[in-house]
Amino acid sequence: MQLMLTEVGHGLDSRNLETTATLLPNGDFDIHTPNSNAAKLLPKRAGSKPLDRAITIFTHVRLPRSALLVPLKKSDNMQESFMVMTRRGAVGSLAFTTVLVPLMKRAVFVAGKYKLRRQITRQNSKPVPIISLRTQQLPILHALAQIAVFEPFAQDSIQQFKRSNDIPVIQQIISFTFKAVLCQASQPRFHALSERCGAQGLSEYNQIIGSQLETCMISIAEGDISAMSISLFDESRSILKGLKGGHRHAEFNSLILPRCPALVEAIGHRRAYEAAAKAGVDSDLLALYEIHAVLLDPSWYIQHTDLTREYLFQKEARLLDTLLPRLDTLLDSTGAGLYCTAPILSLASWDAFVDRLETLEAVGMSEDKARL
Repeated sequence: MQLMLTEVGHGLDSRNLETTATLLPNGDFDIHTPNSNAAKLLPKRAGSKPLDRAITIFTHVRLPRSALLVPLKKSDNMQESFMVMTRRGAVGSLAFTTVLVPLMKRAVFVAGKYKLRRQITRQNSKPVPIISLRTQQLPILHALAQIAVFEPFAQDSIQQFKRSNDIPVIQQIISFTFKAVLCQASQPRFHALSERCGAQGLSEYNQIIGSQLETCMISIAEGDISAMSISLFDESRSILKGLKGGHRHAEFNSLILPRCPALVEAIGHRRAYEAAAKAGVDSDLLALYEIHAVLLDPSWYIQHTDLTREYLFQKEARLLDTLLPRLDTLLDSTGAGLYCTAPILSLASWDAFVDRLETLEAVGMSEDKARL
């Protein structure tokens, strides 16, 4: 579906797509691409393996009437009709996004196990695990908290989606808020996990950087989050009342649209928290998820509640201290170990990986001198 909607010059701006479908006297259709901007686009995705790029151009392609999937009748409500016809986009958006949960599991398992075994030596001290540094703990423990919440959130979203089968707009809200939360969480999380692994985090064979690229694709597929973020809170409603010209007006563009992603994410975080609480997620992990959601926009909570910055940071620190002794167990509980092949998981796997690498030797140099 996305391939057939996406055009070079318009992206997913469905109202301005230029490819034409002209009804012929015999009931067939003539599909035509009038210019290069109207070509259908599926770019090659960085890090992807199965698909190469594809640009599709139609030159008066005949399509039989039997190919039409819906009755050829103009709807009395074009907006509602469009929502119904594109409802599969919400299905795809929900399905695509669920992939982020196992990707996060794999990435945090690799990064976590690597940090547990890697050691550093401080000045005048014995070697200590690098995970003893708070900056190393933060992305791993927060990722584990998010995974614990996102699994029941995914199941809850799927069930709510199925129960709302006859109401496309509700399905879209369920799908879009789910996608907004997981994409907002996973993109910076993969970046942090990769960065904390140093040079090893940049290597595709360690199964982190590739997932980061896949996350970017998922964020854009079936409609990017910014374009879908149309739900508003009271904060934006009060501004909206004073605007003229509706959502196409310049003031809407400058004052409302920038707020939309954060507002949709806030709805999603509430849904995620409630789904996780109902599922009985570990209370410490759930509390860490909650404090992270608050810290995404601490100014709002400080302005509207009696919370302070110091309280928020102290609570996060206490939760991290509580969860850290359980880190190894929490990593194992993800079940990702069976699917991880990263060489940095252990010294033995790293040595085996190095031994399998192609060795380049200089002519006349003995084998024990150097290897490249």
